Amino acid sequence: MSFNKTFTLQEVKGLLTIYRGNHAVVGLDPLTGRIKRAPAPAHAHIHGGANFLEQKARVNTPGQPRQTSTYCTEHDQALATLEILNSPAGKAAIKQLFTGSDSVVIKAKLAPNRYATAVAHDASHTRLGRHNQGRLIAGATHRQCVATTGFVKLVRGVGGLFQIQTSFPICA
Repeated sequence: MSFNKTFTLQEVKGLLTIYRGNHAVVGLDPLTGRIKRAPAPAHAHIHGGANFLEQKARVNTPGQPRQTSTYCTEHDQALATLEILNSPAGKAAIKQLFTGSDSVVIKAKLAPNRYATAVAHDASHTRLGRHNQGRLIAGATHRQCVATTGFVKLVRGVGGLFQIQTSFPICA
């Protein structure tokens, strides 16, 4: 894959979909000959078109982040990811990925006022006045905003391929 490749929307949608919930293949274990996979499954789908109940379930689950954001549609997520991968920062990160790094993160500014998002926060610390480790019954607060920045994490695979580990919006 060329480092200067310009991605299409269909390619990005495919990359976001194909690894959904799967661990990327990163090679073969030299001792056992078995397939080695990336340590964490792709979870980009959590950040594209997730509804309020899915967001609430995530922030109210111990071990998960206390805040999560999602593009309002999977199509917006794909467009924002496309914008990031085709940016100068995206091209530099892809080059870094294929010259030795196992994973890279790209944080880039997005086109202004283009991507509506929803953000959920764990409400346990405000409602209970303390840090609730259980979080299961705490509930969540939600707000809507417009993404100013996008975050994408890529993981190197085999054969010149990579996995989009995650792609989510960041609001100002």
